[in-house]
Amino acid sequence: MRARRFVAALTLLPLLAGCGGGNEVTMPPLTPEPGDSRPAPDASASAAPQRRTLPARMALYKYLRGVAVGNVKACAYLAPAYERRVFGGPGRCRSGLGRVRAKLRPQDLAALRGVTVPACQVGPGGADCTVRFEDLRWKGAPARPGGLLAASFVLRRNGARWQVAG
Repeated sequence: MRARRFVAALTLLPLLAGCGGGNEVTMPPLTPEPGDSRPAPDASASAAPQRRTLPARMALYKYLRGVAVGNVKACAYLAPAYERRVFGGPGRCRSGLGRVRAKLRPQDLAALRGVTVPACQVGPGGADCTVRFEDLRWKGAPARPGGLLAASFVLRRNGARWQVAG
């Protein structure tokens, strides 16, 4: 539907250019519509193109959303070192998710149900990707950082998969 409106607007531009007194066609800057579900473009000059970072961002998205609902499948998105640091050892996420999750406020869990990961910074060589907590986007009030919700998340490629490594 939006594509049709865009094409219609493009076809009308030459007609509108003939109206008025000057030869210059000016148009206000394009801005996203309220409620647009597509990720906003990343304003950071050093950020990688969104398409290239999508698999890494999806891994963090699935982990955070899994934590929100208490789904132990979220543990599959953790590297052993991160699992050791947060849950006390490799393989302990499944048994410790409920305990660590219980430390989050109900408002934090509600916020995690609506979190998105719009951008990440690619590290040297493209081997890892960092998402700062303040770069996460929330449907409502944001969660409070701390504990399970790190100040930044480092995602690292492990074969064909991306995992939360730090």
